[in-house]
Amino acid sequence: MDIIAAHRQGLIEQLDEEVAAQAGRPRDHVQRAIVLHHLYDHSRGNHLWALAEARRSLCLAAGVATLRRRLGRWGWTIGHREEAGAALERLAEALGGMARSRTIAAYRAYRVTGTQALRDEAEAWLDPSLTELLGQCHTARRAGSILPSEAQQLLAVHCEQLAAEGADPIAVDAAWAAINVTGLRRAARRLLDDKALAKQAARDQRRGAIRLECDLRQDPALPASFRANPAQHFYALQQMLRERRRQQWREACDLEQDAFELAA
Repeated sequence: MDIIAAHRQGLIEQLDEEVAAQAGRPRDHVQRAIVLHHLYDHSRGNHLWALAEARRSLCLAAGVATLRRRLGRWGWTIGHREEAGAALERLAEALGGMARSRTIAAYRAYRVTGTQALRDEAEAWLDPSLTELLGQCHTARRAGSILPSEAQQLLAVHCEQLAAEGADPIAVDAAWAAINVTGLRRAARRLLDDKALAKQAARDQRRGAIRLECDLRQDPALPASFRANPAQHFYALQQMLRERRRQQWREACDLEQDAFELAA
């Protein structure tokens, strides 16, 4: 491997670590909403898919929280409550895992196409149409301009296709099968299934990006520091995640028996 190829590979590995950390764990819906909002904000409002996906993350978090409260209020027998609770946690983990993979795919695509040194990686990995649209998005961002509405909508469609391709539905299907035999079935379907999320997305789209972002920034599920300054909050989150990765690396090195000898 030559020096240029080694440098490019190093950039890809660093990018993948950052994107995975920012996408968080399956239950980190709020963190993903913050990261996705930053993607939208960084694109100067051109990346409509990111804003819609941030909203979807908060809908998932709210739906799971509502079901947990309902489970606690209902006067079920202990056995039925435990069965429903286990099924709910399984569904929350599966939906969170899928949301995480969707965020990773779209955010990685945005970062790869925005880095000149990784242009070859983008062309080898992404659909040419998406590569072109993201290139237009970055050009508009750098110029401080807005893409035509048709280009924004087409970018959102291609990003959704990319996100759907990277998701594994098997765990989600199995989790829904477990929910369907509990008393939470109807409530869970009403809040969290694909039809419910699609209806919410359609309502949001009719309201427009400006009103949707305003609502998202005021959502009480998000930290007060985000509502006060989204960009500053994102960069603080980014710094915290970097420090966490460094700490994990140091702890991993401490577990190696020959670490001190190697350092010497």
